[in-house]
Amino acid sequence: MPQLDIVHILTVYLWAWLTLTLMTLKIKTFLLITKAKEQPPSAPRPAHPPAPCPHTYLNNL
Repeated sequence: MPQLDIVHILTVYLWAWLTLTLMTLKIKTFLLITKAKEQPPSAPRPAHPPAPCPHTYLNNL
């Protein structure tokens, strides 16, 4: 029966596509997690830049 062949082929195609998609998604998230862990912790940045020292302005006058 040709109709069952088409259903079988489409089922196998859909199963393969779903499997590859999920594997790719898991690999991408795994790589993102491992890259985040490998980076050294950066020093916390202040919310605003430090105020300039007033002595530098007085020396330039």
